[in-house]
Amino acid sequence: MSAVQSVRYWSTQAVPQAMRFDYWMSVLRESLWPVTEWYGLSPDFDVELWEAPLGCISSMTERISAHQARRTRADVESSGERAYLLFANVEAAWWTSHNGHSQLLPRGGVVLMADGEHETCAPFGFGGVILKCPADWMHSWLPDPELLVGRGIAADSKWGGVLAPMVRQLTPELAVAPPLPHSVLVDQLGAVLALLAGEAETRAVPELLRRIQGCIRERCSEPRLTATDVGISLNLAPRTVHHILAASDLTFASELLDVRIEVALQMLGSPSFRRLTTAEIGRRAGFLSGSHFARVVRRRTGHTPLELRRATL
Repeated sequence: MSAVQSVRYWSTQAVPQAMRFDYWMSVLRESLWPVTEWYGLSPDFDVELWEAPLGCISSMTERISAHQARRTRADVESSGERAYLLFANVEAAWWTSHNGHSQLLPRGGVVLMADGEHETCAPFGFGGVILKCPADWMHSWLPDPELLVGRGIAADSKWGGVLAPMVRQLTPELAVAPPLPHSVLVDQLGAVLALLAGEAETRAVPELLRRIQGCIRERCSEPRLTATDVGISLNLAPRTVHHILAASDLTFASELLDVRIEVALQMLGSPSFRRLTTAEIGRRAGFLSGSHFARVVRRRTGHTPLELRRATL
């Protein structure tokens, strides 16, 4: 490693060929994050990485030969600080699979990667700019960065046309001789990401609402089900679950209660459940006790569960 005007530089060419991979693993742990499973490496595997601080984020330029890599659960658990990586691809297209999205990132595209498990495949190598953004900074601009994670942002899209050239310009060389204060450059980046996230959220609301409601219906029988549980199932932050429901004038508690009552009423009217007590039906619908079930049903329908059952006989 050498330093030139505060730009740090790593190159596998500086070590014997047999030691290149191990050297690269140590660089990854120091500058990016651990990724230990690699495939399809050629005998002349080669990497160059330049890095310089840009305010609270870190700017890097990377060139790496053909490879396929997978970040595992063990890699995630061995990582230190939480961060997001914003990749701007300036050379050959490569594949990413992350956060439920698998796609080809063309030349000029941008993708945001979180520090969870993911896979990449670069059959022709990768060349581009990488911005390492601390999780706290990212969350200060994006309430839920997961809305953008793993989704390729095309350079010719509305906000991608602004973001892509911005990221490509935020190189380590610019970081050590910036045209504007670091804080201004970093704030510009955060503002554009926020606009992108807002647009992504607007597009995603109907589909996310459908998924949230479907998950609540599937798991309503769990007495202590929470928005956090639903969020974990769908890979969403709990606040996103609440926000998506609120956008449709719903709350998690009301939606869960409505589904439980609907399920219970179906069982009360079904011959298949005649042998069950009304208290057991309430329990199977997710209510904590028979008395609570009876009170809720009476407030909602004006009748007790037993009266509703008798009405269907």
